[in-house]
Amino acid sequence: MVDSYHRSKMSPRLTEDSLSTREYGSSGPLSRDLLLTREQQLREEIARLKLEEQELREKDHWIKQNIMAVREKLAAERRM
Repeated sequence: MVDSYHRSKMSPRLTEDSLSTREYGSSGPLSRDLLLTREQQLREEIARLKLEEQELREKDHWIKQNIMAVREKLAAERRM
């Protein structure tokens, strides 16, 4: 379930094979502009993924704090 969620949020990726068949064809190597555009797309995706990673770390921390609080509450109730 988590994997499909992440895959749906990710932009389509170009593999070496898809680049070579799509862009090389008979017209020659990739153009500099295309490479720069792809580089910019990848930089934006990296930035988005870093932000998503940070958000997930914060959620993870919050969940762990809640788990600890629940455990402490249950332990206190058992002592009564």
